[in-house]
Amino acid sequence: MSETSGSANLTTESFSRTAEQYRLMPSRRSVLTTATLVALSGCSALSTASARLAGVRLTNTGSATREFEFTVTVDDETVYEETHTVRAAEDGATVELDDALPDRQGTITIKTAIDGTDISQETTFDDDNCYDVIVEHTGDNVVHWQSGHSDCDTFH
Repeated sequence: MSETSGSANLTTESFSRTAEQYRLMPSRRSVLTTATLVALSGCSALSTASARLAGVRLTNTGSATREFEFTVTVDDETVYEETHTVRAAEDGATVELDDALPDRQGTITIKTAIDGTDISQETTFDDDNCYDVIVEHTGDNVVHWQSGHSDCDTFH
């Protein structure tokens, strides 16, 4: 009889442990809710921007020839990085980068730094427009003038 009692006690202990384990385990509903939230939260982090560059012109209205270090990143990937010599305003020089720029869409950041100075400017485009940009060195700073439109053909 003691074997049967021992067996019954073991079964009762097993049942108690199993019931407690079930209380500690999350419900199926909470697991599904959490999984859905985790899956959907990744979607909001994805870039939905599809900005484009139609063209970029580098101008120097300052009094001396300058080296423009011009960088384009799309979705945090550098897709263009070049240094261009742009003569001073009295020389009337403008450097056009239209054909040199990659045809990429996304969140676009352009950065211009003037070599030999601490002058720089950074601009980010994170919408669905197409941009034509004029980068102007004024002698004291760099300005990114931009015109945005939903259709890139507007600029050609």
